[in-house]
Amino acid sequence: MTSVNGCEFRLSLVVATLGGDAELELLLASLEQCKPPPNFEVIIVDQNDGDQLAATIARHAETLALRYEHVAFRGACRARNHGARLARGQWLGFPDDDCQFSPDGLARIASITGDPRIGVVTGRTVDEEGRPNVLQWGPTQRRFSRWSMFGCLTETTLFVDRDLFAAAGGFDEDFGPGGRWPAAEGIDLMDRLFAVLGDREARYDPAIELRHPTKIPPWNRWAARRFYEYAQGDGALIAKRFSLHMLYWGCRTLLAGVRNALTTEKWQSAAYLLRIAGLFKGFVTYSLRRRAPECAA
Repeated sequence: MTSVNGCEFRLSLVVATLGGDAELELLLASLEQCKPPPNFEVIIVDQNDGDQLAATIARHAETLALRYEHVAFRGACRARNHGARLARGQWLGFPDDDCQFSPDGLARIASITGDPRIGVVTGRTVDEEGRPNVLQWGPTQRRFSRWSMFGCLTETTLFVDRDLFAAAGGFDEDFGPGGRWPAAEGIDLMDRLFAVLGDREARYDPAIELRHPTKIPPWNRWAARRFYEYAQGDGALIAKRFSLHMLYWGCRTLLAGVRNALTTEKWQSAAYLLRIAGLFKGFVTYSLRRRAPECAA
């Protein structure tokens, strides 16, 4: 196998998974359909208690460069960091286990990452009908900065040079699903990546599409609870990475929450009210936690 700058693969996809195997099956099947097939590997970090993924892994082990790791811990970011340490690729990606790649997605990533001036590449998510979802993604390719990154990435759509990932310290395991604050891990990592990018740039390309299910709407009790929990991650991140661009993001999020709480009804309005509450709770709890050792001293 041809090496890339001393790495066995161009791209290592680290998939932290917890739950059933149906969604993972779709992800792996989509990777088998990518054309032309780039030089990549897939690292599955399985956090399940049992071996329910065994049949799925066996079905794809002959057609994909697949490494399977069963771990005895829980936490998406801990699993991603674990997988990144095992990676043999020059570039790292961290797709969710419930997403799917478009047929030309990996080829597009390989093309952009071939430019040595680029250190980070991001794409966007779309629903089953190809409509952008999760964030309000921009329509055109562009370079982005700390100030403009908030509409350019989620951890699912983030692809980063492995040396930069290591220099930035990887994912903060207190953030993300299974962590103390169950969101904002992608923005946190990107904010730290800017400190080590040097002359290289971060590039957003909407042509890189990952199909991801739209989970909200419907608006219900679960959706409101999810808004509350994820907003705690946002608030904690603002406290952790306290800066003008983070305050800007926080104020925009707060104002959007107030506006939507006043202009929507029932569970949707409740979700935005809980988002405001979660934002403040995350900010306060992280700030208190950071000050606790100083107080104890």
